[in-house]
Amino acid sequence: AAHHNEDPQAVNALRATAGLTAATFTDPALSSSIKVKAVHLQELRTALSAARTALGLANAAYTDPTLTAGVTLVKAAHVQELRTRLK
Repeated sequence: AAHHNEDPQAVNALRATAGLTAATFTDPALSSSIKVKAVHLQELRTALSAARTALGLANAAYTDPTLTAGVTLVKAAHVQELRTRLK
């Protein structure tokens, strides 16, 4: 969870570069009592997509384009895809 806490900060840094306001997240910081959920990834994807679009960058498809709370299992690939798009 500690590494996941850096992702919202990185997304908001990119949003600031793009001239966008900071995004808000359901759980801005995760801890051992809060597991990474589909909603966390979807919020990050949405906020990141807006920043990339504003900067004229492409938004490639994700492994699982639709994340459904309570159905989609969070995968390492989901997190890696976000981090790759933040580079």
